[in-house]
Amino acid sequence: MKCSAEVINTDKSSPFQGMSYPDLVAYMKQENTPPGAGFTLDYWIENAFIDGSSFLLDLACSTGFSSRYCYDKVGATAEGVDLSHKAVEVANEKAKVVGASRNAYKVGDACQLPYADHTFTHVLGGCNFAFIQDREKGILECKRVLKDNGILCVSNYFYFETPPVDVIDAVERSLGWRPDPSWDYDYWNNFYQRAGFVLGSEMKFGLEVKSESELFDSICSYIRDENECTSQLDASLQEPLIKHFYEVRKSLNEQRNYQGVAIQLWHK
Repeated sequence: MKCSAEVINTDKSSPFQGMSYPDLVAYMKQENTPPGAGFTLDYWIENAFIDGSSFLLDLACSTGFSSRYCYDKVGATAEGVDLSHKAVEVANEKAKVVGASRNAYKVGDACQLPYADHTFTHVLGGCNFAFIQDREKGILECKRVLKDNGILCVSNYFYFETPPVDVIDAVERSLGWRPDPSWDYDYWNNFYQRAGFVLGSEMKFGLEVKSESELFDSICSYIRDENECTSQLDASLQEPLIKHFYEVRKSLNEQRNYQGVAIQLWHK
């Protein structure tokens, strides 16, 4: 049956109302990828020379996609930290499934990393510094745990045009987190440079913006058919989940009209 907005349950008592985005991702056992997904990770692997001898920190790892991808491609070992207990549980489950027995994920704070100085060859940071409340402390923690000549791998969203207030408001309502419209390309470059990192290489690209109908249909297909976990749910749970996830993704999709992504490698 084709999924349509008219059949979605609008009951505010939905079990997904009030669920944090990291916990929602963990509930769906979703692959929470960095901006650019596999393309970004391939860029990091090739240009940061990630291989079987690398030891990666998957920062704010969610369900561990980035480090598992690097394990699958080149055999790199990793540890990961995330504030979401549910996401960490899923990350460890998924690592076992693919045979990444040396990958380990734990609950931890990016601003107080539970690792010794000079532990990792690379930090996979994705776009996570935007979500870290004390990001100045978080970036210094990453620098501390990186080996000399270690590399910080990021893929930051940046604004090439200031978004309207209503777009920022919609993101805040859906995620419980408010992006700063001053986060342009120069903002993020200055952030890493102040911490003492040196830009090695980068690639910038724009983002696809879907129509609302395209977005809605893609979410219906994902929840009902493509996601192994959610496809097994009863329709009484699938329907409110589709509605909730659509509202989240709709705000992020609208924001894409003003955003680009910079895949970057910053050297310690």
